[in-house]
Amino acid sequence: MTTISNSTIDVSERLMELRQKIRDDDYVNYAVQRIAQVLSRRLVEENERVYVRGKNESK
Repeated sequence: MTTISNSTIDVSERLMELRQKIRDDDYVNYAVQRIAQVLSRRLVEENERVYVRGKNESK
């Protein structure tokens, strides 16, 4: 008799859920847009941090 652990079932259910999501164009479009927003915000924050640091070093 084969025993399947709960963690294996949880992983399988999660994989099935993710497979359904990646087939949904609206979900994928939103995910890509969200990733772009987060990356853009981080780039701006990093740029501001470098600018402020450079400005303080020149004094």
